[in-house]
Amino acid sequence: MAEPSLSEWSFEALLQRVREGEKAARDELWSRCLRQVSQWAEKQRAQVEKVGARPSDVTQDSLLKAFQQLDHFQGTTEGEWWAWLRQIVRNEAIGTYRHGTRKRRDATATVSLDGEELLGVKAQERSPSQVTALQEEWRRLISGFQWLEGHQPDQHHALKMFHLDEQPVKAIAERMDRTPKAVEGLMGRGVRALRAWMAHEPVLEDPLSTEAAAERNEVDAAFSKYLRLLEAGGTVEVEAFVKGYPDCEEELRGMLHWMDQLRALDPSRKR
Repeated sequence: MAEPSLSEWSFEALLQRVREGEKAARDELWSRCLRQVSQWAEKQRAQVEKVGARPSDVTQDSLLKAFQQLDHFQGTTEGEWWAWLRQIVRNEAIGTYRHGTRKRRDATATVSLDGEELLGVKAQERSPSQVTALQEEWRRLISGFQWLEGHQPDQHHALKMFHLDEQPVKAIAERMDRTPKAVEGLMGRGVRALRAWMAHEPVLEDPLSTEAAAERNEVDAAFSKYLRLLEAGGTVEVEAFVKGYPDCEEELRGMLHWMDQLRALDPSRKR
């Protein structure tokens, strides 16, 4: 009796043959995934087109990443595969947006928001468009912090006490009846949410992929170390600090940037 064609194989059997390195099985699995991944990528069109990318770019990059990282997929069922693949598409869309905005920022040499600069630098040192952009970012930062207060009041409260009230983590923990580690977690999640809000990015609530979860854990550990260095009275050079975490450098740099900008919400404070 002739062996059924690959198109007739169950997902589980096909996946096993892909894992065994069979090229024809790999091509078949790619074909089965292409339409669904394209539909998911299409839903990210508005986001990725802001940085000049296309849903087809997200589709291609997501499938390439999935097949390159197949060893990271621990599931065996079709349902587990689709959930894992969908998370990759979402992460890829966000990564595409971040990469695009970073390139634009580097290309235009955008001046970052800084409290002392906002209040003290002479206007002739910036063009009118730079001043307007700076003022707009300042207004959005204040709005973002207000948004965080309405959506995540504990995260907002912890950040406010740390930056504006200059309370150490231990004192904040006592006032909030939490452990210092829990307070560090609140601040980390708060800054991550604020960063996403400022960049017009979605805050994903779905479970993270294995790779994304490992990166998130590394970012959180680095963020906690950064807080402890600040509490110890040390001067932390952000660029030198983030270079020590190459696997999560981009996200960590963004979080520490907005941590620093939160200090500018108190204009009477000299940094």
